[in-house]
Amino acid sequence: MAIVSFTLNDEGVVAFQNALACTLRFSEDVSLDARRDKLVLSALNATKSAFVSFTFSSAHFFRYKYVGSARSLDRFFCVLYIRSLLSVFRGRAGGDANRGSSADSSIERCDVSIDDGPGQKSRFVAKLAWRNGITATHALPFEAKAPVVARFDKAKADNHWSISAHTLRRLMEHFGPKVELLDINTEGNQVVNLTCFTEKQYTKTEGILNMNLHTSIAVKMDDFDDVDVEDKHHIIINVKDFRAILQHACTTSGVIAAHYSEPWQPLRFSYDENGLFCQFILMTLGNKADSEVKKSKTRTKNTATARPALAAKSASSTAVPVDSARPTAITEDQPHPSLSAVKDRVPVPQPPAPNPAAEQHPEFEIRPQPAALSDARMETLYEDDSQWEPVNPDEDMSGFVQIEWDERTGVCTNQQRDQGPKR
Repeated sequence: MAIVSFTLNDEGVVAFQNALACTLRFSEDVSLDARRDKLVLSALNATKSAFVSFTFSSAHFFRYKYVGSARSLDRFFCVLYIRSLLSVFRGRAGGDANRGSSADSSIERCDVSIDDGPGQKSRFVAKLAWRNGITATHALPFEAKAPVVARFDKAKADNHWSISAHTLRRLMEHFGPKVELLDINTEGNQVVNLTCFTEKQYTKTEGILNMNLHTSIAVKMDDFDDVDVEDKHHIIINVKDFRAILQHACTTSGVIAAHYSEPWQPLRFSYDENGLFCQFILMTLGNKADSEVKKSKTRTKNTATARPALAAKSASSTAVPVDSARPTAITEDQPHPSLSAVKDRVPVPQPPAPNPAAEQHPEFEIRPQPAALSDARMETLYEDDSQWEPVNPDEDMSGFVQIEWDERTGVCTNQQRDQGPKR
């Protein structure tokens, strides 16, 4: 008797396989929790410091049907070995040598049924149809065991932000492969820092040399889609788990959200796409702040709607630097400068205003500072500059060397001008 049955198309098979491959980075077993409207794959690592959950809604499948059993009408759960299950959904590379290398060996469809009941073997049956015409059926045993679920209270997570997973993955490439812990902090002005420490020991003839590497990457608030964090806040997570999350997040829409409160409390990364909701709950480290100190701290917020828009300008208009933080309004009482006054005055370009975040955090910035726009007009570049004026032969130019062409000989001659009339 099939308690649960569903069908996956080619895209659904890839999504199911990616979820299993990501779960394998955390645990060797995966819990399957089937209900009438969804199917959940979850796992808890051996140290109980990371929980993984992938929720497939019924709309994600090509076909989904839940029948239930006499023991449980609304829910069925079991535990399977991930490596055996992953080998079923892994695509076969290459084609058939007898039929030619052009034969497509990818999975076209997968029909899954979970059989269980009195007098019947408990099996997870997957029937795969390949594009090259081959059909394969796999039957895997499972254990009827309730899954372990980690609880996370989103209402208590007062710090949250969302950003592109591709951006975070490129930033993580700056850290070494042996980094274990990552400190997410807000030390600075309008930045979120990703900081890590690498300690290495090199054996010398005289002894052991310790070499410590401190790497910090400042992410500006404008790079986040949404951010609301406490200032001077630190929280530490495991780098290995974080990289595994980013690797799977890049296979989806790529926008990842983080919710957390304080150190030693769980942190949740989540993202969703096309009926697939993914969440990762990680245990954190750090130093807890006192309640009185926490109340006195300020917060930094930024949303996508609050970002300053780029001002459109014409090629013929004069570029004037604008301070976006403190705009200056021009009222009717203030007279507008005339064009002649602007032309007679040679403006002096002002240096760009110092970035407070760069002064406090001279670490690596992911984007260069924008160059200050000059307000100098093109016609003022040549004013009061005698080197661009034409030569006047009637003027007294002592020491000036004049080059002339002799038409009779066809040779260029240099003539030194006199120092002027002698008195």
